[in-house]
Amino acid sequence: MGQLQALNQSLIDKAHLIRNDTELIIDVDSTHSDTFSHQEQTDYNAHYQTYGYHPLDAFDGLTGDFLKAELRSGNQYTSKGIKAFMNPLLQYYKTTLPHTDILVRGDSGFATPEVYESCKATESQYVIRLKSNRRLSQLAEHSVLYGDNQEWEEQEVQYF
Repeated sequence: MGQLQALNQSLIDKAHLIRNDTELIIDVDSTHSDTFSHQEQTDYNAHYQTYGYHPLDAFDGLTGDFLKAELRSGNQYTSKGIKAFMNPLLQYYKTTLPHTDILVRGDSGFATPEVYESCKATESQYVIRLKSNRRLSQLAEHSVLYGDNQEWEEQEVQYF
């Protein structure tokens, strides 16, 4: 697996040089992969209600390039081990692409201090989706303005 990762990294590095990238969006996610029979490290995942693996993945959000993966047993929580997964990745890109702005994106499963601290340590930006709750809605009420002509059936994104 290490050799495959090294080959992948070499190809990505060449692509970054050719494209002269100045921005990198690292999308972190976990996914579930069903298993059948008796594979090693397979385990039951209550969320997916099946046996399998629950690997961590990282992709370049701008190009779709595969950056990194780590195989984990199926019963691992989404963000378990994220610091050990992300730190080397962020350090690598801060070293090899020092003039590149890095943004880390993740869903609510990655709303953990480990993610925030890793990003801050490498001066990387981050956007983590949070599940809606009453407190967040109260905070947003004062920051989001809606006009009389608001189209409630359409999706809208606001950046602050």
